[in-house]
Order: sequence, then C-alpha cells, then structure tokens
Amino acid sequence: MPGRRESKGSPNSREGSLAFSKQNTDMVSYEDLLIAQYLDELRKTKNSMKKKREVPASPYSQKLPHSDFGMSNRRPISATVPGRPGSGRPSSGARKPKIDSKFIADPNLWDPATPRSESTTSTSQLRKGRPASAPVRRKTNRPFSATSNLSWFYRNNARGWSARSTPYSACSDCVGYVDMTRSAFTGRRIKSQYLNKPYTIRCLAFKNGSRENMCRVAAPSMKVFLEMCTERLGLGFAARRVFLDNGKEVFDAYEIPPDSEVYISTGDNFKDPYKSVKQNIAITNGAKWTLSGVLLPEEGRKKKTKCRVSKRMRGLLESNRHRIVVYRNGYATEPMEIVADMSNKEEFLIACTAKLGLTTHAKVLYDWEGNEIKDLRDAPLLHEAVQEGNSPIYGPLWVSIGEAFSPTGTVHFIKYLKRTIKGQLKEAVKYKKEVNYALGDEKDKVTITDILSMPEDELYTTLELAEQEVENLTESLRDIEDKLQKIVELQQVEESEGSNYRMKHIKEWEFEHRLVGRKGLRLKVYENGSYENDQVFYFNLAGALRGTNDKGKVLTRLFDDLSTNHVTANPHNPKIAPVVKKIFDQYGKEITNVYDLEYDQEIWVSFGEPFINPFTYCIQAMFEKATAYLMEGETFIIREPLNMDLTKNRETYAAWEATVGYPAYDYEQANSPESQSHVQDLARMARIDARSTFLQAKNNEKIVLYPEVNCFKKVKKGGSIKLWPPEAQVWTIQKNGYIRCKSIPQLCLGVSDTRVDLTLGKDTVSGFVVNIQKKATGNTYQQWQFNPDATITCLAHPNLVLTYNGNHLGDEENQQPEGILPGQSVYLVVTERRQKKEASNQRFALKQERFDNLGQWKYNDATNMEWSKRALSWPVKEDGSLNEDYDWPMEGYLLPNAPPLHKPLSKLGISGMAPLRLMTMKNGERDTRLAMPVVGPNLTNMLKDLNKEKGGKSGKKPQHSKLVEKDVPVPETDNVEEDINLHCVDRTVRELEFIMFLDNCTSLLNLPFAARRLFDSKGNEHFSLVNLRRDDLVYVSCGEGWMDPKLSKDQQQRRILLSQLSQDIAKIRQYISLRNPEKYVLEMEGNLVANTRIIINRQWNLEEEQPLPRRPPPSERDSQNLQDSRATMFAEEEEENMTCHEIAHRRSEQRLNNLKWPWERLINVSQDEGSEDPDAYKFTDKEMYDKYKPQPIPKISRDTLQRFVYEDGYIACAANRTLVLGVLEQEGRVNPVLLVKRRPDDINQRWVIRENGEIRSKHSSQMVLTVAMPANEPFSEDEEGRPLTFSGCAVTLQARKLNIYGKAHQKWRYDAETGYIHAFFTNPYDKEITAANHADICTYAISHDSKIDQPGYLAEVPVQSNSDRVSVKNITVCTSCARAMRGRYKLQKLPERTEFSCAMGEAKKLKLQQIGSFRVLNGKVDLSTHEADLTLETWEDTLGKLREEANVKTIAKEINAAKTVKTIKILAYKNGEGRMHQGELICGSSIEGILNQCTHKLGLASAARKIFTEDGTLVLEIDDLIDWAVENYKSLMVDQLEKILHGKEESNVDDEEEEGETKQPNQQSNEAPGGGETEQRGEGEGQDSTAEGAGGDNAEVDQQEQSKVQRERDQLLSQVQIPPVDIILRYPIEVWVSSGQEFFPPEKVETKMENRKKRRAFRSAVSLELDMEKHILRQMKGRRIESQNPGEYKPTRSSRQPVIVENNWQEPTVAEELKHDTIHKLETHLAEVKAVQKEKIRTVNVNTNRRLYQQPDMKRVMVFPNGESVERAVYVWGETLEEILDNATIKLGLWGQARIIYNMEGKKVEKFNEINKDELLCVSMGKSFSKPKNALDGIEIKANWGRARKQYGPSATDLVVTAPVNPTVNVDPFGPPGLALPPAEDNKSTTTNRPQSAKPPAT
Repeated sequence: MPGRRESKGSPNSREGSLAFSKQNTDMVSYEDLLIAQYLDELRKTKNSMKKKREVPASPYSQKLPHSDFGMSNRRPISATVPGRPGSGRPSSGARKPKIDSKFIADPNLWDPATPRSESTTSTSQLRKGRPASAPVRRKTNRPFSATSNLSWFYRNNARGWSARSTPYSACSDCVGYVDMTRSAFTGRRIKSQYLNKPYTIRCLAFKNGSRENMCRVAAPSMKVFLEMCTERLGLGFAARRVFLDNGKEVFDAYEIPPDSEVYISTGDNFKDPYKSVKQNIAITNGAKWTLSGVLLPEEGRKKKTKCRVSKRMRGLLESNRHRIVVYRNGYATEPMEIVADMSNKEEFLIACTAKLGLTTHAKVLYDWEGNEIKDLRDAPLLHEAVQEGNSPIYGPLWVSIGEAFSPTGTVHFIKYLKRTIKGQLKEAVKYKKEVNYALGDEKDKVTITDILSMPEDELYTTLELAEQEVENLTESLRDIEDKLQKIVELQQVEESEGSNYRMKHIKEWEFEHRLVGRKGLRLKVYENGSYENDQVFYFNLAGALRGTNDKGKVLTRLFDDLSTNHVTANPHNPKIAPVVKKIFDQYGKEITNVYDLEYDQEIWVSFGEPFINPFTYCIQAMFEKATAYLMEGETFIIREPLNMDLTKNRETYAAWEATVGYPAYDYEQANSPESQSHVQDLARMARIDARSTFLQAKNNEKIVLYPEVNCFKKVKKGGSIKLWPPEAQVWTIQKNGYIRCKSIPQLCLGVSDTRVDLTLGKDTVSGFVVNIQKKATGNTYQQWQFNPDATITCLAHPNLVLTYNGNHLGDEENQQPEGILPGQSVYLVVTERRQKKEASNQRFALKQERFDNLGQWKYNDATNMEWSKRALSWPVKEDGSLNEDYDWPMEGYLLPNAPPLHKPLSKLGISGMAPLRLMTMKNGERDTRLAMPVVGPNLTNMLKDLNKEKGGKSGKKPQHSKLVEKDVPVPETDNVEEDINLHCVDRTVRELEFIMFLDNCTSLLNLPFAARRLFDSKGNEHFSLVNLRRDDLVYVSCGEGWMDPKLSKDQQQRRILLSQLSQDIAKIRQYISLRNPEKYVLEMEGNLVANTRIIINRQWNLEEEQPLPRRPPPSERDSQNLQDSRATMFAEEEEENMTCHEIAHRRSEQRLNNLKWPWERLINVSQDEGSEDPDAYKFTDKEMYDKYKPQPIPKISRDTLQRFVYEDGYIACAANRTLVLGVLEQEGRVNPVLLVKRRPDDINQRWVIRENGEIRSKHSSQMVLTVAMPANEPFSEDEEGRPLTFSGCAVTLQARKLNIYGKAHQKWRYDAETGYIHAFFTNPYDKEITAANHADICTYAISHDSKIDQPGYLAEVPVQSNSDRVSVKNITVCTSCARAMRGRYKLQKLPERTEFSCAMGEAKKLKLQQIGSFRVLNGKVDLSTHEADLTLETWEDTLGKLREEANVKTIAKEINAAKTVKTIKILAYKNGEGRMHQGELICGSSIEGILNQCTHKLGLASAARKIFTEDGTLVLEIDDLIDWAVENYKSLMVDQLEKILHGKEESNVDDEEEEGETKQPNQQSNEAPGGGETEQRGEGEGQDSTAEGAGGDNAEVDQQEQSKVQRERDQLLSQVQIPPVDIILRYPIEVWVSSGQEFFPPEKVETKMENRKKRRAFRSAVSLELDMEKHILRQMKGRRIESQNPGEYKPTRSSRQPVIVENNWQEPTVAEELKHDTIHKLETHLAEVKAVQKEKIRTVNVNTNRRLYQQPDMKRVMVFPNGESVERAVYVWGETLEEILDNATIKLGLWGQARIIYNMEGKKVEKFNEINKDELLCVSMGKSFSKPKNALDGIEIKANWGRARKQYGPSATDLVVTAPVNPTVNVDPFGPPGLALPPAEDNKSTTTNRPQSAKPPAT
C-alpha cells in the first residue's frame, strides 16, 4: 500500500535481521525462541545506543510540561500506521508478539494450519485502513464538559498512551482542527466513562471433537472463560485452547462472535466433531463392490500419519549414527538401546555408563564371542531374527568397567536368540506346508486365508521364498548352536574359577607384601550374651602399632575403636557407659593379646560384666563313619568324619539298622607295613570300642556309623550349621522312662559298664559313662526316672544321677577321663548327688519347640521364674508324678545346667512378691486361644524397702522362718508374708498389686471400661493375687458379675443385658438415697479429744438417748479369764503406749516399791476399796495401780458432740472451747478437718461463714468445708448395689466450686441458738445435681433440656457425615458422662459459669453414639423430684419380669422399646372449678408423677387419680396427652384460619351491600309488595317439606356434611406448616384433675357460676328493697314514738266506750300499716324466690351390707406338656381356665393352642374351682392324657421299630400276635385285667362279655 512502510514490530521487518526465521523451518524449539528474543533485544539496544551517540539532542526537542511529545522517537504523521478506529486497544503493529508458554513447552501441539497470534497475521494486514491524508471526521455528540478526562486510564490496561508508537497527529481519529473532545495533556480522544463497557464473552462451548457435552458461558475475559469451561464441561485437564466452528483458533476475547459456538481443548489440535459422520457419508456414497471385495474411496480410507521431523532431528538422522543394543557384562537382561556415532567411541562409553547405571566409567566393549571391540564400526549387526523396523540395529555389545569378559550373559542371550529362531522356523515350515497343500489341491487343510486368495503362479513364487527362508533359518540355527557350544565351555571355566576369572586384569598381592603392610583384622563382633546381629569390624593393626610395641596399649586402642564403633556404641541392651572393657572368644576365654586374634574370628564384647554364654548348649547325638581293620588277628574300629555322600537316599531311620557291636563282615586287612603303620596311627587317635552300638545301612553293608552323645550349641533350623540327621538334637521322652533319639528311634540313652573318674570343680568323682545304645525292652540301664528337683536318675542305679561334665564339642580344653579308648569322648556320666555349685551340672531341662503344640512349657510346676522366662519344661510335678498336661511322648532339646526348678524358701522369703503371670480372658469369653498372658507388677523393691523401714523402726532385723538347706518346693500359699500397709495411701501392698494388675488387664484386653473384678475358672471372685498360681486362667470384668463361658451365647447375652440393666437401676437407687439429705449436722467422731475426725451425722433427738440394758454380772470363770487377758494385755501394751520418760519413772517406782515391806505397801489401802474394782486385789500397791490403770472413758451424748460455737473466727466445740476445727497441713486438694487445740497463731483454724452458705478458710478463700461423698462401690459384692448414706462421711477442706448447681456438699447453715451446723443447706435442685454427679447419673435425667450452670466437659466426638467423611463435633457433657467417655475422646473441662444441658441425653437427636453414664437406660429415665421414685419402681418391676424371661431377643426388645422421656408442662385445675381459680404449673414425664404433684400443689383432700383435658378426654398415658395437645393445636389453627377467611368474605359481602344501596330506588318499587312475604313463606314451606320428606336421611346428610367440613378443614391445614412437637409442648396444657369423680366441663362451671350470679343479683334486689322498706317503717315508727302525741278524744255512740282516743302516739298510723303490708309481700316473694333457687340435694344410697372390695381369684399352678417330662413344668397364673391355657401356651412354647387341662390322675378339669393353688397340671392341645413317662416309652418303641426295619428289612415289623384262648380262664394277655372290666349285665357266656379291647390284635 503506498505511503506505508513496515513498522519495527512487524514480522516482515524482523525476518531479515533476526537469526531466526519461521520460514526456514516448520518446527520451532524452545531454545530457538529464547535465542531469537535475546537477539531481538540486543539489536534494539544497539540501535538505540547508536542513535544516542550519533544524533545530537536538539535544543528544541524538549519535553513540554503540558504534553508528552518531547524527546519522543515517534514516526512522522505520514509514516504512521493508522490504528483500529474506535477501539481502546493499541494497533496491531505496535504490539509485540508474545510467545504462548503452553506451545513452547510442547511444540507438537502446534497446528501449522492455525495462525499463531495477531503478530503473524495482524489486524492491520487483514483490514485495509485509510491513509493519513484522509482521516475520518467524526462528529462529537457530547460537549467537552460532559466527557471524562480519565478515560485514557481505562482504555488500555497493559500500558499507557505514551507507549504508543503513533503520534497524535497520525491517529486515524484526528481532524485538521482542534477537537475539544480530546485531552489537553495527551491529545487522545476522550470517551465518556459510561460508554466504556467491558467486552463480555457470550457463547455456547463444546468439548473439542464432540457435540454431546455443552454449556452456555458468559465471562469477562479469556482467563475466566477458560476456567469456567474447565469446570462446566468437566474436563480432565485445564482448558487451554479455543477454536471456532471453522477450526480457527481464538486468542483474544474480541475474536469470539457473540452467541457463537466454540470448541474447548485442553491443548490438543482442533478435532472436527462431524469428521466421523462426514467420513461415514463419504464411505457410504463412494464405496463400490468388486470381485475382490468392497473398494473404499480415497476419502474414506485412513491415511497414515506422517511424522514431522524437526530440522535438528533431521540433522541427527542424516549424521553417521546408528542404534546399538548394549548389556552389562555378565547379564542378558535389561538391555539398553543407544544411538551412537560410530566414529566416537568415547561418547558411546559415556552414554553406556549413564544408561546402564555403572558404578564407574565404562572402559571395554565385548561382542557375543568375547572379542574386544575397539572401533564401533567393527560392531556386529544384530541378528535378523530380532531386527525391528527399517533402520539396522547393531549389537549386542557387553560393556565392562575393566573386568574380563563374562560369558554368562552371552549364553543367556544366545539361548534367547535360539528360541526366537526356532519359533520363526516353526512358523516358516508351517507356512511352507500350507503352500504345498494349496498347490496339491488340499485346500481344506489350509488355514491361512492369504494363501487361498493367491493364484497358482504366485503360489510357486511363495513356495520358493518359503523354502529359502527355511534354509536360512536352519543355517542360522546351526550357527547359533555352534556359538553356544563354544560359549558354554567358557562359562564352565568361569564357574570353576569363580570371581578370579573376571579379575585376571587385577594383580594379586599377598597380605605380607611390603606395599600392603601388616595385615589388618576383620572380626565378627557380638554383644555379650547374644549370638544375633553380628557386625563386621575392621581393625587397622598397622595403625595401632604406630609408636608403640606394648601389647596392652594395642589392646586399649582396640577397645577404643570398638567403643567408638556404631555397633558397640548403641548396644541392644543399653548400658550406662558403653565402653568396651573386655573381649571374649566363643568359649568364654578372655582375650588379652591382640596377636591371638585371627582373621574373621568371632568375639564378644563386654562393658565390664563377666562373660555371658551366648549359646544354648544341648545334648545331641553325633554320627561318624566307623571302619574296621584286621591286623595280626586284632580288630581295630576307627572313627572317621562323616561324608554326607554316605547319607544320600538314607535320610530316614528306616534305611538303617542298629546293632550291638560292630557288624560282622569282611574287615579290611592291614598286612603291609605301610597300612599297619597307618592303622596304628589312626588307632592312637580315633579307636573306639567294638562293643558299642553301631548303625549299618540296609542297602550297603559296608557303610557303618558310630553314634555318640555329646554336648553342642543348639542349632537353629535352616541355619548355617547343618546336622545329620537334621533332628539329631531332639530327644523323645516316653512315660516308661526311655530317652530316645527322635531321628533314629532305635537308639536311646543308656548307662554303660565303663567306670571312670572325672573332675568336677575341685573334687574328683567316680561314675559310669552314659552313651547311646540300642533300645531294649525292659532294660533298666536304659530307663530313667525324672525327679522333682530337675535331676534324672537311672533305674539301675537309683542313688546316682545323670551328670554333665561341662565339655563342649570342639572345645580344645576338653578333658577326657582315663580308662577309655582315645576315639571315645565322655560328656555324660551317672554319679552321686553334688551340692552347691556342682549341683547345676546335675540339673536338666527340656526345651520344646514344636509348632503344632507351642506353649507346652506353661504346664510346668516350677516356682522359679527363670523356667518360665526360658520356656523350659519338666515331665513331672512336685509330687514326682508324671504331668499329664503335656502331650506325650514329649519331644524337645535336653539342656544341661538348668536353673533350680523350685527356689528355696530363703530366697522366696526375701520379698514374697515375685511377678505373677496369669492367663487372662474377658468375662464370658469361650475360646481359650484368646487368653492373653498378663504379668503382675514387680513390687519386690517396694516390699524390701517397707521391710527395712519396719525393721529399722523396731530396731530388729526381720525374722524369717527357718530355712531348709535343700531346694524343697514350697507352695505359694506358704510364701505369703504379712501384708504391709503403705504409708502414702490407705491400702496394702497386696491391694496395690491387685489394682495394678487390673490396670494392665484393661489395656491388654482392650476392655471398654476399667477392669474391676477378677474371677477364676470356677467363678470364684478374687480380691488379691495371693491364692492364684502361675498361668492360672482368670476372667476379668468391668464390674459385671461372673459369666460362665460354658453357657451358650444367648445365655451370656441375657446375663449381660440383665447385669447392665441391674447396674443402671443400682445407680438410680443410690441416687435416690443421696438426692435429698436432710437433718445432717456437723459432729465430732468419738470423744472430745484433739485430732478427732469431723464427720456429719443425723441430728440428735431425745429418742436416741435410751438407756442401754444392763448386762448380767459375769460369772467367776468369765471374770477370771477376763483378768488374765487384761493382765497379759497390760504387760504387753503398757510400755508401748508410754513415753520413755514415763517408762523410766514407772520402773524406778517399781524398784522402790520392791524394797518396801509388805505392811508399808498396804498402809494406805482401805478395806473396802477392792470391792469397787475387782482387779485391785491382784496388785500389792494400790496407789500404783490406781495411777496407771486405764481410766474409764466417760460416755458423751451425741447432742454434745454436735454443738459448736462460732466466735472470733473459730468454730469451737460448745462443751470445750479450747478445741476448734482446723487443718493440720494443707497438702493436696483434699485435707481432712480435725478437732485441734486452739492456737491463735494458726491461720488454718480460722473460718469465715458466708451468707451464701460457704464456710471458707481464712488461709485461702478458695478452700471451703466440704462433705466427702460416700464411697461409691455398688458392685464389689453384688450387682444390686446398696443404698448409700451420708452418715459418718468425713468433712474435708476442698477447693470451692463456682457453679450454681452441683456443690450442695459445700453449703452449710450455722444456727447460733442451738449450736448446730446444718449440712446441705441449699435448694433441692442443687442437691439432686450433686447426688447425680456422685452416683454416676447423667444430669439430663434431672434437668432434661434446661440449661443450667453445672460442672462439665467439652468432648470432641467424631461424627460420620453424609459424604462418608469423619468430622469432629464438640459437645458438652456432664461429669458422669465424661467419666464414661474418658479414654475414648478428648475431653476439656468447661470454664466456670457455663450453662448447658448434657448432650448425651439427646444423642439420638444429635446422631451421636450413645456413650453415657448408663449402660442401657441413657435418655430413658426421668429422675426429677417427683418422678425418680416412680422411675425406680417401674424399672425394678421391669427387671423382675425380665429375669423370668429366657429369650434374649425379648429382653433386648423390651429394653430398647423403652421410650425416650418426654417432659411436658401442664396447667392443672381442680375438677369442677373450671377456670375460676389460677392453675398450677406442673412439669412431669409420667401420669403418676403428675398426679402426685397435683395432689400436693392443688391441695386435694384425697390423692389425685384422674386427669381430663378440656374436652373431657381421660388421659391414661403421657403420649395420649401429647397427641391431644397436637390435635388441639391443629384444631385451633384451623379455626383461626376459618375466622380469617370468613372475615374476608364478610368484608366482601359488606362491599356488595354498599354497592346495592347505591342502586336506583325504582328497583325496589318494581318489586311486588308482598314479594318478601311470599318468598319467606315459600322458604318456610320448602323447609317443612324437606324435613318431612327426608326425615330418615338426616343421619346420612349430617355425615356427608361432617365429612365435607372435615375435608375443608384438612385442606386448610395442609396449606399451613405445623411446627414440631417440641415447639407445641413449650406452652402448658390445660388439664383438670379429680380424685375419682367424673369430668365436669369448665363451660358448665362457668355457666353455673353465671346463673348463680344472676340468681344472687335477683335475690339481692328483692332483699335490698325489703331492707329499704323495713328501714322506712322503722323510721316512721320512731318518729311516731318520738313525737309523744297524746291524740284527740272523740265521742262515740257506744255505750260501752263512749269516748275514744285517736291519733295517739301508741297507735300505728295508716302509712305504717301500708308499709307493713308491703314488707309482708316482699318477705313472701323473697321466700318464694329462695325456694325456687334452692339447689336440689341428691341423696346417696349406700349399701352397707356389701363387701368393700372383691378379692381377685388369681391362682398360680404348675403346668407341663402332655406326655412330656414333669421337669418342664413352669408356673403360670390365671383367673379363668382360658387364661391359664393361654399363659401355658406361651410359657411352654407349644406349637399349637392348649385346649384341655388334666390333673395328675388324668381327670379333665372343666371348672376353675377344681384347681388348687400350686397344683401340678397337664395341658394338652387336644390329645388324651398320657403319663409323663409314656412319651419316652413311645419314642423308644418308635426307635426300636425303625431300627428293626432298617436292620432286618421292611418285613421285620409285619407281625401278627394271636393270643390262644384258655378254655378254663378267659383272660386276654394283651387286654386289660378282668377286674378293670365293667360288670356283665346278664348271665351270658364269658366270650360275649369280652370287651373289644380284649380281642387279639391284628398286628
């Protein structure tokens, strides 16, 4: 394009200047790219430097402050390349091409057809731009004020505008005038910020080469886009490349069109997803059928992949390089192929060194004939049989590092080549045969399909080629065999010469050569006492001799080297100072001269201890060859070393025959002088007795062996030392006393008649030699008796014992006694018993090591632990009888110098606490193979120290029983010393030993809880290890009772379940006994003396102070015995209870009293004093007696011991205020509180009584008085446990607890008036939590889910999640549950003042494993205040029922069926009072507990018995109440919803009515005047008619209406989510409680009360009016009387009373009379109202004649199945016959229903009254009664019948018995007796009277 030139960044301008050009090659390596970049940077730097030097800086070219145009190397405007208009990115020409690292790392991934980047195909090249002279004028839509001058910052993130190479004037966006929309600083076009929207990639992504997996992706950048594609498409590796659907690779986000389809690749090239489809279509359309088959088109054929070779690889191929196969010298495996330059041998050797992993540089090459290859061109070509590919392979060559050629590798290679050629030859011959078959028209024998398709001329050509190939292979095979034969000869030479064959190039020097110097020492070093882990040690003798010739210094240097060596510096048995001080040889001889050491000698190093023999020596039988020579009439038997060739095919004893004396055959004649001299020389060294026992081979009489007994070190099987026979050291001990050789059973040990004298120690003893003899039955010289002291006695010499003389085979210092031939050796003799040290030579032991009976040593009766440590056995017991526990005959090694079988009593008496080993098993375990040996603790040193302390205190040595000199076996029970108390704890040594042994059992047996009880195999419990013997079988339990392992698994499981349940109930029982301690006060134990312990006890009351009954006076004999015992006691104990000063005074007064005359002693004695004290007359000095006699202790009332006074900070005794409460020393966390003498300076006696109930010590405010809880040992004697009590519990000083609950034992109340200090003065809740923590009860059973402040722990419990991952969950648990979880999970104590509820109570809800304080009752009990007793009673009854249950599944089901405790809240009202009074809030988990609380809180006169809900439902179970609460909640919710809906409907109706009122008024006028009445009348008629017509269908209509309403309510309820039950139960449930009365609805109560109020108001109105009228009448009468009006006299016409007085004050007025009438009417009306309102009183008719209650007619009987044994009888209960039958069916497990009951007489029981209590009855399922034994007889008859048919055939039982009729006596022998028949009715013949049962049976 004119006016445009290549920019610096364009690729065309770079190709001419760079050394690298992409056009020169089609492959680019990583190194080339790096070099290209480096040269490019170098060129730029060079050009810039030249410009700076050559072109001077212009004074006008300065950088202006308002622009960046100065000092810029920009091109002119006319030469710039216009950028992309409107884009925020720099032009493509200004961008530097980047190298993608993923393509650099793997150039094979490059796709030549795909453009690499924008630099290779620039946007400027693809898009034609406008010239600079014709820029595009763009109209500015926005004013300058509306633009942002920061848009340049957001246009390009890579670099700023100043980095552009195009100046402002050359930009395509520029115009010829000043644009106000451009920045004044940069000249860039300013674009508004809101227009700068980021480009978003939106496309549909597919996997490369597939259209199946796709996803729609929207991302802001390529990086995020690739990451999202990797995740959404599920790629195996990260997405790296993006292709469009046309295969073009995308490198920038702008190249991806919106909503397009792209293909994501992990690095591989683009794969067309439609390629296979297109190929299949092309094949389908272009395929053609031909005679030779289907012809595929060129498009459908698979093209071969062409390898693109790089330029570098092409140069390598064109060079003179070939492939050569190499091996290591002497090997034919692991070949390596090396590409080598044939002219560069050194480079080839270096490659061989690296590829083959040689230790040194490769030096020599050999071909397969052993010729050295000096030039690689001479390397042979690999045989054509193993050639691969077109390129030739040379070799093989064998590479050597300098050693000679080894033909071994060549032989293996040639053999491999031979097998390959043979295989090829076989195939060629087969192919040739197939071709011949085809030419011979035998095509049915041809199996190769290619041959069948060949024409005839081609077959002939193929045949020639096949024949040629067969000839070539045959010739090659022949050449290979020749070469193999030559190489095999060289291999044989190599095998014969060994390593010297390959080391011929190394010159060999002798050790004595001057260049080598003095020969060093190579020693095999062992640790003293060990023959394992030998280490090779090299000692530079020449270096040790430098500067000295002293042997001692050289030996010291050897010791130093051995000490610094890593072998001896870290010995197997660690030493305090591992410094070598001595070395020994194998015989225990100390080496003091270094020159005595030999090369490869074995030495044993010692760190100062004496030599410990590392070998175990045993008695063995050795066999050597025996040869007989005859010389001058005399026979010489010579022994020679055994040649193993003589024993071939004669390994078993059956190949040999034992003979007494040398077997007779032709002896070798020694006639020549040379042979005679040779025989004489042999005879002087190896002549043996001809009368000895020999072995002769049965198949070769000339082979004779001489057996001899000797002592040699025990040889391991499979070790380096070989013996013949292999079991020559194993002996068989039989019960008849023979000790036979296991390998040759014909031989045994016997005593010969050769008597010798030998030296044992310092003495010389005489005895008979023991040798190997042929076994003879009844020979007493060959029979041995094993003694209990580990000695062996011959029956022929009962006073002599078997003795070992101490010689070892091969020892040069062996001393042989005189009197035997020189070829014979003596190792065993029988001599008299020896004492002391020599006695060890007469003790033997048996070491058994058979794999099929391991552990036989455990049956020995040895009391010496050394026997058990070394696993030794002995055939007899302590009493001398054979130990039948062994597997007889016994086999093993016979070891001399055995330790004593039983330790003497003197050694046992030193400590008496030797560690005891017992075989322990889990309680109830059956398999004795699982027994685990557990060794008790070694308390010997502790017991020694205690004995020393005891002896030191008394000033005497501990006396032991008299010792017996002989090693007499002592029973273990006799060795037990007196048990000694420990000073630190309140237990004895035996108890400590027992506890430590149980601790070991806990860990070794992997018990779930701590081991607590120990039982022997008989079930007896042991509380110490005293009565147990070694290896006794014991069973360990965690507290449960003994479980007999002989029981079945179900029975054991039943016992376990019942035991666990009983333990839980025992815990509950203990908790109940501790939960409410009342009336406990502080008390002094004993008397008012110092150091008295302070305890708590029940508060004293007057009833306890009852006078004790006076004992009768003792008889004279009793008093005499009492006096004697007192005198003895005083004599022994007086001085022990007195101080030294008092003892001195007493003795001086006694001496002075002895000097007095008798009358002086009795001068002050009165005559009647002796009558007061019956013992006074026994003493002459009454004064001394009165002074020192024991003073009677006055009895003090408990009331005195319980009263204290708090004054001046002291808590003093009220009776003696000098005695106060105090602590002797505050050591540890628990300190006992004692009664001590008051000391003002002792702060430990000062106390502070706080208002919160704590009594703190002034010494430490954190220490308070605390009641020591009673010892909780419920399972020490029985599983039921015993109730605990606080009586007698000590008061201690402990750290105060900061929790609100759980510290009731630290709360007190001091009563100043009475002086009592009350304990446990706190709320009941605190007492219950405290008792629960001590009784091991989970506090959830008390507080439930209420969070309280109590002591607890935070446990980390693993939880299994849904993804099978184990996560750790932190839960809070109480103290009791933490004890059970201790050792399983990590526990951390919670901080104080933490409120929580134990999580173990909700373990199922939290999906946790149930590990709590209870075994089986976790979360199933409620032990709150009112529920605890009921819970205990319920579970005790359940336990009693389950004990009678035999099925373990039923027991487990019953326990698991117990529901989790649910505590509910109720609002209780009295029945009949409605809601007139406020209800009582009550919490409970059972109906019984709630009723008890209701009785107490509601103040009922009698016990509450019934609970009713609001609708009158009687509640019998707690679950019924919960269900009712849920249903009531749902009903209320539905009612509320209906109200809401009806409220909306009513509002809608009101709106409609308002709209109707706004209508025109003429609508009402249009209606008929009587329309409303007519409509109402019509409705009334219709209703009447409907009621009359559907009178019978009302029930059905009501039911339908009810179901419709119910459906509507259910539909409403389904639209609302019901909350969980726990939320519903948060609110109390209203209930009404009665004492037995029926439910009275609260609505009626309220109505009744309203009526009562109305009636009361009515009565009150009438009464008020009556009172008002009466009041007016009283006022009127008062005014009348007060006026005192005399009245008026008026005349009358009456003659009798002519004058009357009117209006007198005594005369009532007319108004008064009217008032009187009104009041009378009101009174009458009020009386009528009261009569009407008066409630009717119901009378109750009580029948006083009826019984108060009906006695239940329940009877207990014993029943058993009909026809079975009475032993199966079980107890059943019932009130009717049907109930007894039902219970009998269940208890007896009958397969059918029991229907009939018989008594023992066989009579059917038809009425219940016929059954007596505890009567034995028989139940039947319908059959007639049969006696118990008849069933067994029937079974036996059936069995005999079956046996007869099986033994004699089916016809054996086809018998017909015919009974002949006696004419005189008509009696059927098979029928019932005649007296049992019914009497005859008439005088018929006896034949007619014969019953049917008396007829002869047919069979």
